[in-house]
Amino acid sequence: MTCSILARDAGTGEIGVATQSQALAVGNSVPFAQVGVGVVATQSLTEPMYGRLGLDLLGGGLTVDECLEALRAVDPHPQRRQVAVMAVDGETSVYTGEACVGAAGHAVGRDCVALANMADSPEVWTSMVRRFEESGGSLTERLVAALHAGEEAGGDVRGQRSAAIVVVRSRGTGRPWHDTVVDLRVDDEEDPLAELDRVVRVRDRYQAAVEAFDVAVEGDVDDGDRRLRELHERGALDEPDHVLRRALVAGLAGREDEARDLIGGLREEAPHWLEVARRFGEAGTVPGDLVERLLAGRA
Repeated sequence: MTCSILARDAGTGEIGVATQSQALAVGNSVPFAQVGVGVVATQSLTEPMYGRLGLDLLGGGLTVDECLEALRAVDPHPQRRQVAVMAVDGETSVYTGEACVGAAGHAVGRDCVALANMADSPEVWTSMVRRFEESGGSLTERLVAALHAGEEAGGDVRGQRSAAIVVVRSRGTGRPWHDTVVDLRVDDEEDPLAELDRVVRVRDRYQAAVEAFDVAVEGDVDDGDRRLRELHERGALDEPDHVLRRALVAGLAGREDEARDLIGGLREEAPHWLEVARRFGEAGTVPGDLVERLLAGRA
């Protein structure tokens, strides 16, 4: 009793799945993704086998059609399922079982496929495809936009409760922690899409700030400092953890007075972050003597 969209960004090769439902914690059972393999949405009377084993079969060399055919053959109730599979090359297979609760159906578009059941009308899944094809921005932004289109067309007739999105790279980098681009869930909210919008925005600026800080402490202070300053100018770095990163990198860049001012703000608004700064110094993440000068305040 869910609507989902699977899609691929032909430019970046990223592939993802986004879903929303009136059910609790839809992200726990519907979307599945594997770097370098593909994505799956399994819904209606959900059978997670299609996600877990489907990706194993796809990674083992089966086509998307062969995956669905093999899994339906061992499913005692395939008529109750609604499943879509998309491989990293964009190859897609989807079916809506004849016993799914109406309105139920799916639509395949350019680099995307949308599916829904217990929906207000067929316009739910067709509008999701249309919005994805017409939207710009990152794959994450386009997937979330498609969820909004489905909700605007009526969505789940029971209402809203949860939403989720997963985006992965088309190829592994050898560093698995970098290969999942986005993995966010909203498990129980009155307006889960609004909350998903918010956490996507928070995730974007948080990730950008962490990457800039890492660049600076790994030795390229000028580049890390530039990135943080640009983020701040866009109004994105006012949370205490980001303020601390800006302060430490400003100190590394030689602007210690500016860094002390930022630390002073933390001392007033979030003093426990001063202990975090001290621990960065003790660990050698940034020079300990620099941290002590910044914490001492202006001479």
